[in-house]
Amino acid sequence: TSVLTSKSTSQVATSLLASKGSSQTSGSLVSKSTSLASVSQLASKSSSQTSTSQLPSKSTSQLSESSVRFSCCKLTNEDVKQKQPFFNRLYKTVAWKLVAVGGFSSSVNHGELLNAAVEALKATLDVFFVPLKELADLPESKSSQENIVCELRCKSVYLGTGCGKSKENAKAVASREALKLFLKKKVVVKICKRKYRGSEIEDLVLLDEESRPVNLPPALKHPQELL
Repeated sequence: TSVLTSKSTSQVATSLLASKGSSQTSGSLVSKSTSLASVSQLASKSSSQTSTSQLPSKSTSQLSESSVRFSCCKLTNEDVKQKQPFFNRLYKTVAWKLVAVGGFSSSVNHGELLNAAVEALKATLDVFFVPLKELADLPESKSSQENIVCELRCKSVYLGTGCGKSKENAKAVASREALKLFLKKKVVVKICKRKYRGSEIEDLVLLDEESRPVNLPPALKHPQELL
């Protein structure tokens, strides 16, 4: 009986030790797993912070590159010489189309006529819209109903600006102003000063022979973005 009791006690002790060892191993594994999770979280957090800190740097870099790009692209007389031949042809095309509709008048669809003339020369009339309230240099004496501004350009040359209650209305006004340039004996491309977001910039502008580029409407886009 004594031997059996001793053997039984030994087995219990062995079982307890095994259980304890298993428990310790399990605890160790849990601890190790928790430790790895913590390290993983720290690494993830660190990576996230690094990425976040790099974003402003990247954005600043892009802005800087943009500024450099604009400042490097200074307009010259060569730009004028390259653009002028196209507008000489456009002048003739517009003249013929005006003759076909009985001349310049309020009953003419100025937008359609100008667009048709530009497309006849395999070019595109570029149209930009901006809410009036977003312009830094607001045109004076505009009614509260005129809340959309439209700018027309072609071949990176500014043609005209119009304000209206809607995009369609603003474009019609801008088209009418642009067509008026073609009523004189010729049109000329010149480098002129305009305002863009409060700063003075240079832009290629289409003028008639008698126009004086004074107080031109502010640009809706930076002209050199469109070159």
